[in-house]
Amino acid sequence: MAENNKGYEPWLTEVEEALSSVNMSLRDWQTTWNFDFHREFELGTTAGDAAMKANRFWWYRQNNAVNQACQKTADCWLPHNHAGECQPYR
Repeated sequence: MAENNKGYEPWLTEVEEALSSVNMSLRDWQTTWNFDFHREFELGTTAGDAAMKANRFWWYRQNNAVNQACQKTADCWLPHNHAGECQPYR
């Protein structure tokens, strides 16, 4: 993790750009399932890492909402019957 010296708003803009690069709209997903970006900023998480954490969190919540959650482990963000190892959303 890196220190965030630019301030919250510029950092969040970088997060939003990183999410856009993987077709995840921060504004759309954040209104459905609130990810704690302020906490990640305070912890010094890089914008790219925060974007990936949010991405995994939102997919975890989405898979649970549509009854497609992984059945192997409780905190895996991948869908039911996924191939390969489980990946925690945290």
